[in-house]
Amino acid sequence: MTTRAATSIVYPETDGMPLPDGEYQAPLYRRIVRDLEVHFSNVPGSRVNGDTFIYYVEGDPRRSVSPDCYVVFGLTEAALRSLSLEENNVYLLWEVGKPPDFILEIGSESTANADLVRKRELYAELGVGEYWRFDATGGEFYGEPLVGERLVNGEYSRIEMLRESDGRIWSHSEALKLDLWWADGELRFWDPVAGRWLLSQEEERDGRLVAETRAETAEVRAETAEVRAEEERTIRVAAESRLAELESELRRLRGE
Repeated sequence: MTTRAATSIVYPETDGMPLPDGEYQAPLYRRIVRDLEVHFSNVPGSRVNGDTFIYYVEGDPRRSVSPDCYVVFGLTEAALRSLSLEENNVYLLWEVGKPPDFILEIGSESTANADLVRKRELYAELGVGEYWRFDATGGEFYGEPLVGERLVNGEYSRIEMLRESDGRIWSHSEALKLDLWWADGELRFWDPVAGRWLLSQEEERDGRLVAETRAETAEVRAETAEVRAEEERTIRVAAESRLAELESELRRLRGE
C-alpha cells in the first residue's frame, strides 16, 4: 500500500478556491454531516465527512471530487487511520480500499449540473453504492426535492420516493438503514429501528434544557414538599405538646 510518507506527491485538502455557493450550502451540509456523525459515532469501522476531497487515481492529484456528504462503513484500522490524519484531511481511495457507501449532494445554482451529470457518472464508475440529491428549494436546482439512486450492475437505478398528503417526500436508504425525509426545505433522518428522528445540535440542546428544567422543577417541588412536611410536623408536635399541657392542667384542677 502506498502511503503519504512514501511519496512526494501532494494531495491538497483544498483547491484554494472559495466554495461555490458556500454561504448557502455550508449550513445545510454541516447539519447533515453532524447528524450522521453523531448517529454513527458508535458504529465500528464507519466514517462520516463532508466537503472533503476524494482522490481516486493514485499519482494524479488532478483526479478528485468533493461530495457534500459521504458515509463509508466496514473500514479496517489502517483505513480509519488514513482518514483520521489531521495533517491531511483527504480521502485517498487506494489507501482506504473502497469508495463511500453513501454520498449526498446538496443542490445549488452553480453545482446542480455537475451533480446531475458528471458527478453522477463518476460516482457510478467509482462504485458508490447509493447517491442521493437534496434540493432545499423543492426542485429549483434538481427538478425535484429529493432523489435517491442505488447502484445496480454498475448503473444507478432510482429508489422509489414516497409522497405524503402534506407534501413531505421520503424513502429508505439501505446503506444507512435510515429514512430520508424532505419537509419544508429541510432534510431529516428517521431511524425506523429506534422509532425516532435524528436530532440536530439545536434540538439536542433544547431537549437537554427541557430535561434540566423538568429536573429542576421536580427538585423544587420535592424541596417544597419536604418543607411543608417539616412545617406540618412542627405544627403537629406543637399541638400535641399543647394538648398534653391542657390535659395536665385539667387533671390538676380535678385534683387528680
